[in-house]
Amino acid sequence: MAEKGNGNKGLERCCIGYYGRSVVLTYIGLAFAVVGICFAYVTNLTWSVVCLIVAGVCDMFDGKIARACPNRTEKEKDFGVQIDSLSDTVAFVVLPVLISLEMGHQGPISIGIAVLYVLCGVIRLGYFNVLCAHSNPDEPIKAYTGLPVTSAAIIFPSLWLISRFITRFSTTIMYGGIMFLTAVLFVSRIKIRKPKGIAYYIFTIVAVIGIAVLLYLQYGR
Repeated sequence: MAEKGNGNKGLERCCIGYYGRSVVLTYIGLAFAVVGICFAYVTNLTWSVVCLIVAGVCDMFDGKIARACPNRTEKEKDFGVQIDSLSDTVAFVVLPVLISLEMGHQGPISIGIAVLYVLCGVIRLGYFNVLCAHSNPDEPIKAYTGLPVTSAAIIFPSLWLISRFITRFSTTIMYGGIMFLTAVLFVSRIKIRKPKGIAYYIFTIVAVIGIAVLLYLQYGR
C-alpha cells in the first residue's frame, strides 16, 4: 500500500525535497536566518539579532506542527529531522558567529572560540541526527542531553542587549566567555528538561518583548 504523505505534490513532481506543512515553518526559520546573515554582513546588527530571535520562535513550534500532521511517510519524517538540523546549523551556529565577528570580536582568541563553538554545535546536531535515526520522530523529547543549539536564540540576543550598555572591552570578554561556555555545554551530558505546554507561549511573548526593546533602543531614542 502506497504511503499517502503530506507534501505539496505539485512541487515534488518537479523538485526534489518535501514541501508540505510539516516542514514549512522550518523553511521560514531558515529564511529568517539567511536574512539575519545578510543584515550582519552590512553591519545592521539589530535586525540581524531580531532575525535570530524569530528563527528561534519558528524552531520552537516546527516540531509540534510536524507531529500534528497526520499520515507523514517515513521519508518525510526522516527528511524533517535532517532539514531541521541543517537549518539549525545556519540559524544557531553560523549566525551567532557572524554577529560576533561584525561586533568586532576578530582577535585570535575570539576566532578560536568561534571555531570551537561551530565544531561543538555541528557535532551536537550530527550526533542527535544519528540518535533520531534509531528512534520514533513522532515521540516528543522529554529532556535534552546537553544544551540545545536553539538556546542561541536566547543567549546571544541577551548578550547583544547587554553590550549596548557596557564598554567594548567588557563586551569582548563577556561575549567570548559565554560563547566558550555555550560551546562546551552543547556537547556536555547535563540533563535539561524540555519546555512544554504554556512555556512555549511564554517564550514567544518574551521574544516579542525582546524584539520591541531592541527596536526601541535602535530607533526610539
